[in-house]
Amino acid sequence: MDKINSNVKYAAGYVQETAGSVLGNEQMQAEGAAKQAQADAEYKAAQAQGYAQGAGEKLKGNVKDTIGSAIGNQQMQVEGKAGAAKGEARMNANSD
Repeated sequence: MDKINSNVKYAAGYVQETAGSVLGNEQMQAEGAAKQAQADAEYKAAQAQGYAQGAGEKLKGNVKDTIGSAIGNQQMQVEGKAGAAKGEARMNANSD
């Protein structure tokens, strides 16, 4: 599952649906609409997966930052903050 392939599939479905409409071909139109619906579902699944992955990265980074702070390890803190920022960015990229 990935968002790019879902977008390509959606566009193909849109073209097929539009062509079916222009040609008066109801089956082609319905198949295009079905492809769009499937692509939309795949996109949302990929988005949810990306968001969950980001949340995990953010949590791991925050834990590492906290532990580094507790033991006075600045390198660990920096790595933790970077991991949390990466996770936050992934979450933002996969939210509506």
